[in-house]
Amino acid sequence: MTLSSARAGSARTFKFDVVKDQLLSPLMTYAALLNTLFSYERQLGTATYGVKGQVVIRGHEPIVLDNMFSGDQSPLAASTYIVGPLAAMMDNDYEKVDIASINLTMTTAEEPKTATLERVWLDDLRPRAGRTVPLKVLLKTYRGEDVLRTVPIAMPANATGPLTILVSDAQRLTQAETREARPALPRSVPQLIRVLNKTRRNNAVYVKLLSADPGAVVKGELLSSLPPSVLSVLEADRSGGSFNPLYNATLGEWEIPTEQAVNGVRSLSVTVSPN
Repeated sequence: MTLSSARAGSARTFKFDVVKDQLLSPLMTYAALLNTLFSYERQLGTATYGVKGQVVIRGHEPIVLDNMFSGDQSPLAASTYIVGPLAAMMDNDYEKVDIASINLTMTTAEEPKTATLERVWLDDLRPRAGRTVPLKVLLKTYRGEDVLRTVPIAMPANATGPLTILVSDAQRLTQAETREARPALPRSVPQLIRVLNKTRRNNAVYVKLLSADPGAVVKGELLSSLPPSVLSVLEADRSGGSFNPLYNATLGEWEIPTEQAVNGVRSLSVTVSPN
């Protein structure tokens, strides 16, 4: 682990050997991380921790770690974020995995690097199908500074009528998707790794273009904008527990990286005209 501290002004490198055990490996890794952070960083007060790295697993793709945590409990949140995938892999029911290493780079700052999502709007008041319109996203940092970001939204060529642009932080978007889709549990270690690698980051703003077209989640796969006849067949066979209805279709998704941990959600209703 490399710890780049604003307090020290230089980077320190640490190496730990941890026993390979289903119960002890996550606990000892968590204790090693917290003890290191508490030894070289202050334990009280607001701070920001940036985490980058990967969990290397023999015979599989690595689990990528990339996130930011800010607040009074940021050391605990950062350590939990790192140990969570390790515990999930060692406690999985599919196969025994061999964790080769955990490589980390952590950056710290003794200030809250946070931002609030204030406002979103489109420059084009009459967006047309098949065209790209700029979406403006206004963030306000913890010091009261305005940060304006722009993301080009490509309107699908076949999309007309009312649409919704959802702009959200990582936590609220993940919660909303989990409530609606209720995704199925992974069925193998590669699927579990893919789910872990799709974890959204706190230091990013997520944009989704939605339409009110019904769909379904079948065996963990999202099927949007399904014809009524297909939905009827799936609903008739929902006794197996692998069918969950969806009430919105995702027409596009974008990610805006930031230098702060973002908090907030906004939605924008637009009417798309034919091109």
